[in-house]
Amino acid sequence: MLKVRISKRQIYYNFAVVEVYVPNTVKNIDQYLWENEHLYIDKIEDELSQGHYEQGFGLDQHGMCEEKEEEEWRYDVLNENNEPSYGGHL
Repeated sequence: MLKVRISKRQIYYNFAVVEVYVPNTVKNIDQYLWENEHLYIDKIEDELSQGHYEQGFGLDQHGMCEEKEEEEWRYDVLNENNEPSYGGHL
């Protein structure tokens, strides 16, 4: 008899969303968010710790596209209908 080892690698990801308010006078939103990460860093970590894992890479969802990165951050500015109007990566 031959001994055969069967292996499987399965990828899961966790995703969290929080909302913060940025003053209307801010011209460079990503810079503002970098300089004021205290507004969201603990909130997002709390959400991640309470979230559930989903199978897959989590790419192409919610604007996530950095396939070579282990972690990805982005922001989306919401319009009056609470829909993303523009955004970018942090």
